[in-house]
Amino acid sequence: MFALGQRSTVSCKAACACAGCRLSGRVTPVPVSARMSSVARPSSKRSSAAVSVRAQAASTAVAVAAPAAVEAAPARRTFAARHQEIIRSFPSAMGVDDFMGRVEVSLAGFGFTGDNSIAMTNLCRDEVTQVLKDKIEAIFGSSFNTNGLGGVLTCGVTGMKAGLSHSPVCNGGRERYVFFAFPHIAINSEGEMGALSRPGRPKQSCACGALLAILNAFKVDGVEKSCKVPGVHDPLDPELTILQQRLARRVRYEKLNVQQLDLPALTQVAERTITDDLEYLIEKAVDPATSDYAVITGVQIHNWGKELTEDGDSSIEFVAPAKCYAVVNGLKTYIDLPQVPALSPRQIMTMSTRSFNGTAPKHIQPGMRGSVISEVPLQYLVGKLGGSQLMTDGTSYAPNFSSTDSFEWPTWQSRIRLDNNPNRLLSVERDTNAPTMDSPEPETVHTSFQAPQ
Repeated sequence: MFALGQRSTVSCKAACACAGCRLSGRVTPVPVSARMSSVARPSSKRSSAAVSVRAQAASTAVAVAAPAAVEAAPARRTFAARHQEIIRSFPSAMGVDDFMGRVEVSLAGFGFTGDNSIAMTNLCRDEVTQVLKDKIEAIFGSSFNTNGLGGVLTCGVTGMKAGLSHSPVCNGGRERYVFFAFPHIAINSEGEMGALSRPGRPKQSCACGALLAILNAFKVDGVEKSCKVPGVHDPLDPELTILQQRLARRVRYEKLNVQQLDLPALTQVAERTITDDLEYLIEKAVDPATSDYAVITGVQIHNWGKELTEDGDSSIEFVAPAKCYAVVNGLKTYIDLPQVPALSPRQIMTMSTRSFNGTAPKHIQPGMRGSVISEVPLQYLVGKLGGSQLMTDGTSYAPNFSSTDSFEWPTWQSRIRLDNNPNRLLSVERDTNAPTMDSPEPETVHTSFQAPQ
């Protein structure tokens, strides 16, 4: 074990195609990524072809480009520089593979492994959180998720116990659970708060959109308006309004100045709130006499490239750990993850490749404070989140259809369309007379069925 940030770096060759030196006119010291380029290539022909596009294009450009063009190309920031920007808002942040490596090593010392434990994940519903979930499941196997909008816990005691009942049973009849809970935030490669590029969408979107909406509501209306009695929520928007009232009561409790809150600060409030909610439910659902468990909480941070293309910045995933402890035989032990040594680049490469569906990251570099940072491969993001494939020219979007394109329905469609039989069509229409999620009771209207005013 060693802290990579304390080692001397190696110099790249003049024709290096790594992220730090690409299209640069001078030799730049770049750690790990240059000397690991041969290791980083996936074994499959398909993955190798996709991964090699950027390297081939970059080396060709360095060899034939005119000196003036080389000098005009913008220098790419190292992963350490981007990490430095992240820790200004989240001081404990580390690379996601580094984080998961430290978690796995630490918990193994308390008897938690992927063979004898079930992971309970509580993330935001946003599909981009799948990156962290894949990392967790690469170690602990399929997880029981209690995901909610913004990470809000709405599963209750019954939902929690449902996941516990799926745990492996160890010798002696004990069960082991590992609880993960993380709200998330996007800070793109150019440092824009909340900004996130998604495969297949041409413009920047936001993460976490729910937290941003709540932040704006707090600034306009204050927090008192959102401090509802538990159980009072908008039935058409239950998770958002429950999250909003939970955060409002926490902001009021901590006596925070709403006008000074920004998205990172509210995300940290969300982490503290969700962590407390998780621990409260654990108290109600877990019996330490028969079960051991661990709690891992923090903030998931998407530091993705502003443009998800082969020529764009690398995408990085960070985690800022908050609480980490294990309860074994009723004894709670807190774990200081930053004090756990980082894994070596070879170990990081092995971990990340497995969790990225066999796609290896091309770049692994040292971050700040001894952390090792690995990129999230574009091929993984496009295939996992966009549902399309990475083209050889670097594009990743599905084909576009113009308004002039015409399509003829297949002949078999006439046999499956229910509108050919009006009587059958009526049988599948929504029953408009049935109670809806926000319809009042006929006699007594409970407050939980009233939308907040």
